[in-house]
Amino acid sequence: MLKRIFWPVLLTGFLSACTPGPTKQVPDDYKAGQNYFHRVCSNCHGPDAMGGKTKAPKLIDAEFLPPDFTDDDIRDTIINGSTSGKMPSQRASFSDEEITEIIKYLRYSQKAAGIVSEQDVEEEDDGEEDS
Repeated sequence: MLKRIFWPVLLTGFLSACTPGPTKQVPDDYKAGQNYFHRVCSNCHGPDAMGGKTKAPKLIDAEFLPPDFTDDDIRDTIINGSTSGKMPSQRASFSDEEITEIIKYLRYSQKAAGIVSEQDVEEEDDGEEDS
């Protein structure tokens, strides 16, 4: 009986230790979110949120920008799972503060990839002075 439990647990631990780490460097303000993301989310969404080996979407994509996909939408999806049922709830995996850090990391990663929301463009336009 003990062997039936021991070997699957050992194999699971070994395989999770082989999961690749994040490949991109991020500023210190976003490292916590990157680490939280990598701990759980990267198993499906890939180490840098660019999609993985499953059908989980890449999150560094215009589809996941505000106003269509807000920070509250990200938070709700992490806590409750996706409305399609393809992503399970991760409520037990993260605290509210950790979810906030993940959102900050994802938004930074989107901007770093050159993917900006209409709101960001409007804010930049509002900041420019007319000649």
